[in-house]
Amino acid sequence: MSDEKLLPVFIPALIALLVNAEDKKSTPLTPDEVLEIRDNASVMMMEKTHADALAESRGYDDIDPENRWYEWQMCRREMDRKPDLDPGAKISMTNSNDASMQQAFADAKQSLPHFRKLIHSNTEEEFSPLIKTKFALANGNMFVWLRVVESSDTGFTGELFEVPADLRDHEIGDTFNLEDAAIIDWMINHDGAMHGGYTIRAHRATLDDKEQARLDEHLGVRHYM
Repeated sequence: MSDEKLLPVFIPALIALLVNAEDKKSTPLTPDEVLEIRDNASVMMMEKTHADALAESRGYDDIDPENRWYEWQMCRREMDRKPDLDPGAKISMTNSNDASMQQAFADAKQSLPHFRKLIHSNTEEEFSPLIKTKFALANGNMFVWLRVVESSDTGFTGELFEVPADLRDHEIGDTFNLEDAAIIDWMINHDGAMHGGYTIRAHRATLDDKEQARLDEHLGVRHYM
């Protein structure tokens, strides 16, 4: 028996199910509808070599079920489906143990004093400081950005400004008091100049040029400081 890790494969493909559902509805699917279709779809566990062979025979890669909304909107854009909807942020559920991501965590924590200096210099409120923290879910860890509403010498108060579908028990405006140890990353986008955002940089390095351009456009980033 092979020791190769089994992967979940949607049959039919999740993207095909979403296209069919949206065609029948004649209007764009909502996040809740996309989630419901994913949760009720048929899945087969396959070894990676077999899953890759199926994807090659299909001629396309299926949607990542954890990033269903983001990737579905990317697919809709490629198919020129209107209206164009905000895909939100692409989330990571499983790569926190990657060496580059661990280095990003370390760099973010080490540079928190610099982050505080930038916050204190923001007297004209020219930018919105953000922090990233971890939410533990039944199926893994989700890393979520919060808007900083208060800062101290030992921690921050962060506010949810967007709520991924998996965080069903929370809503926009919920606040969390976090010590420095709970901060995974920080970010400031000052007129297109990205300060911090170490996990974003690590993730961006794994993307091809086209995906990097899409990410930069979504974030409104022109250059990284």
